[in-house]
Amino acid sequence: MVKWKRLGAVGLGILTAFLLLIFGRWGDGVPAANFGGNFAIAQEATPSPAASPSPTASPSPSPSPSPTPQASPTPKPAPPPEPEPAVEPLPLSGSAYQDPRGQFEVGILQDYNVGFAGNSPLLEAPDGNLAYTVVAKPRESDRALPDSSLAQIAIETFERGEGFDPGTYQSVGAGEIRMPWTGSLKIGANTQPITGSILVRQVGDRILILLVSATQAGAENIDAAIAALSDTLQPL
Repeated sequence: MVKWKRLGAVGLGILTAFLLLIFGRWGDGVPAANFGGNFAIAQEATPSPAASPSPTASPSPSPSPSPTPQASPTPKPAPPPEPEPAVEPLPLSGSAYQDPRGQFEVGILQDYNVGFAGNSPLLEAPDGNLAYTVVAKPRESDRALPDSSLAQIAIETFERGEGFDPGTYQSVGAGEIRMPWTGSLKIGANTQPITGSILVRQVGDRILILLVSATQAGAENIDAAIAALSDTLQPL
């Protein structure tokens, strides 16, 4: 049975960040994903060459033997990229959070507190430096969406978050993408950067969005959190 705990003051920054990300406080407008920009290089006009006098005829040189053509070197294939080191998943508690509306379930990381941001769960580390939430989006049919559409759904879900800036998404499987993001959280006179990752998965007529958020102190555990939670994110 899940034990519900009250989020302490130590986690207030992350909780506020999630509230801003989920419900927003700014106007409309979808921030552009960082897919790179076009650029142009200006070229200087080449001046017309001045006319030169006609050359004086010179005696024809003696013919020389044609050089033997040399074979072009065969290019070597680039070495395969180094495999990324395996990420050790964060430990799970053995319990799962089940959405009361029957849309999804997700694992609870060990010792994490369970609270709410509106109608969405907010699961947070004891030190308040890493937290995650899940949002479910119903679709009109189970027609498979392209990766770009999954990324756009994630952006539109969290676009009003304070300083929310999505990165370039990557496909991690059929009907599944992952997208990094950054943001900022202003508390009093101080601005605290936050960062995270979004996992978007289409399951039939449902889109499940797992968002992990961290402070600078918790950023190194983002990948480990995704590794632990990915297999636990399931529809009900």
